[in-house]
Amino acid sequence: MAPEELRLDTRAGRFGGLAWRRPGAERILCVHGWLDNAASFLPLAPLLDRYDIVALDLAGHGQSQHRPAGTRYHMVDNLWDLDAVLDALEWERCHLLGHSLGGVVTTTYAAAEPERVASLMVLDGLGPLSAAPGDTVPRLRRALHSVRKASGRLRDYPDAEAAAQARHAASGLPLDCARVICSRALDEVGGVFRWRTDPALNWHSPALLSEPQVREIIAAIQAPVLAINSTPVPDWIGPERVADRVNSVLRLTRHEIAGHHHFHMDQPEPVAQWILEFLSAQEAAA
Repeated sequence: MAPEELRLDTRAGRFGGLAWRRPGAERILCVHGWLDNAASFLPLAPLLDRYDIVALDLAGHGQSQHRPAGTRYHMVDNLWDLDAVLDALEWERCHLLGHSLGGVVTTTYAAAEPERVASLMVLDGLGPLSAAPGDTVPRLRRALHSVRKASGRLRDYPDAEAAAQARHAASGLPLDCARVICSRALDEVGGVFRWRTDPALNWHSPALLSEPQVREIIAAIQAPVLAINSTPVPDWIGPERVADRVNSVLRLTRHEIAGHHHFHMDQPEPVAQWILEFLSAQEAAA
């Protein structure tokens, strides 16, 4: 089943996405990672064919509207966006599936709005990044300098393949996955290919929550949680941090999968199987 393009006008702005609509089925809202877009769920979503699925482009990504010029992309602002999108879809309650930044956003939303979340499924993204002790002032400096050095525009490429190669080289994202994400991340303008992604997404965050605050958020989640982590755990996540966080979850199902951070793209079959088993268990318990 091929997805349909989704356009939503909400109180938080215009959002794009991809939809695999199955009216009357249980609903899943999928939220992608930083600098990705809804296309990152193209390999996985068709395998969840019992569900009514919408994969959202976060603000500044894919086909969604950028924030006003000079505006930062704070993680918490995505909570208002998510709430507005659910209202525009007329979804009072749904399952949330988030990868990386999408996992951060959906984790935090599940804690803040428990009555709207039937279950939470996170792929390498259980809770926000947290501040390292002693990094407050250096982080503020990095945030200031990242804006000062910003050019306001990302580079152009002669074709989509060159852009995918650049994304692969810069992030280690497997090339096949980079091609899928780039299929929704580029505009052709005057014979060159240009990123649709807002350059402001590359600005450093001036402040982060503390790790105790993050664990407080995770502990407040009332919905059942499925957490799937890649192994080895990416350095920016940290195995010790993952262990502490999963111990804070009230109702947890956990799996690990050998591979890179975008495992849901190049290993969608086992991920889909775990998701289907998890959701079936919730339905049986209802």
